[in-house]
Amino acid sequence: MSTVVPKITLRNARAWAPRSRLRWPAALVVFAVAFFARLMFHDYLGAQNPLLFFTIATMVVHFFLGLAPAVAVALVSLPTGVYFFVPPYFSFAQFDRTDLIRIGTFVVYTGLYMVLIQYLRRAQYQSVLLAEIAESRYLMLLDSESDRNAAEAEMARRVP
Repeated sequence: MSTVVPKITLRNARAWAPRSRLRWPAALVVFAVAFFARLMFHDYLGAQNPLLFFTIATMVVHFFLGLAPAVAVALVSLPTGVYFFVPPYFSFAQFDRTDLIRIGTFVVYTGLYMVLIQYLRRAQYQSVLLAEIAESRYLMLLDSESDRNAAEAEMARRVP
């Protein structure tokens, strides 16, 4: 005998991100930390991995603050990183093939990380919701069983 398990679709699983007013200032702080960290290591790294710190910042913002602030950080990070950390510095004048590969790599990797984080956080949120639904159904079942047992006990007392 097979058991059919109904598929539960939770449309509010995309609402996993916090709705605090502090998420936008927090995203700005994470972006600033990434910028100053990259600036601090600029003498050591030079033109190597100019957008790595910004990718990490975007992932952190997305994991803790949600999709919209992460997209904003990514959109601000790309021109900032290219302007300050890709030679010729402080200019958008020349783009060679290497610069375009760096930009494309940033876009692809950051986009991929964002898709994966979004998928995983939605699945995590959905599993929490399903656990809460299961717990409430279990409590309702216990309550129903208690009511049934009380009704049977009452019936047994009435029958001589």
